[in-house]
Amino acid sequence: MTAAVTPSDRVVFLGAPYDLAPVDAVLASLAATDGHEPFRYIVTPNVDHLTRLRRQRELASLYDGAWQSWCDSHIVRRLGFLFGMRLPHLNGTDVVEQIFDRVLQPGDRIAVIASRPAVLAALAERYPLLDVVGHCPPMGFVDDLAAFADCVRFGAESRARFLFIAVGAPQSERVAFAIAHTEGATGVGLCIGAAMEFVGGLKPRAPKSMQNLGFEWLHRLVSEPRRLWRRYVLGVGPLILLFGREIVLRARP
Repeated sequence: MTAAVTPSDRVVFLGAPYDLAPVDAVLASLAATDGHEPFRYIVTPNVDHLTRLRRQRELASLYDGAWQSWCDSHIVRRLGFLFGMRLPHLNGTDVVEQIFDRVLQPGDRIAVIASRPAVLAALAERYPLLDVVGHCPPMGFVDDLAAFADCVRFGAESRARFLFIAVGAPQSERVAFAIAHTEGATGVGLCIGAAMEFVGGLKPRAPKSMQNLGFEWLHRLVSEPRRLWRRYVLGVGPLILLFGREIVLRARP
């Protein structure tokens, strides 16, 4: 059985929940799953997620309902130091790579909800010993009741050990939340952003030196400036406001 997250394992910081389990404990909990447990899911709140949560507090239940919540941001982790927190940094792509290398076994079924078929084809080619099934919902599917229902149905009926949901935030979290409330759904869902494109070899990762220094975001920004500049630049102001709010909240008796 998978290990449960207890209240002592989780803290709330900058408006989002974060677990304190280190990466080895996380991988051990994932290795202990066999795909037959009731469905549960993992979220990876970074700065982009925090700014969305600040604007749309109705999204909070999606994160609060997660089985595990990883700190996927060096910036958030370093801000946590200022409050005496030691948030483990669990880069979503790093952990997913280790799932493929250390956890998955030949014949395991994985399901992928991706924004484009090329992701599914790349994974099937790179990991021929795995049983890869996939679904690509149309653009704007979260606002289309039928398309959203199809996506949730695929995830709930895939019977995969792991379901990788890679359709952006908060779409991925909405899908995972809905699957978790679908009777009979099993396995573990991971809301992991662009990780599947890196794992499938469709996009190159930053050099290890940049990763170790916490500048992988800069590499992504330089690689895809038109798509990502707004997220990174416009996220600075809300993050400062969230940090100020955190100071006020923690200063209260």
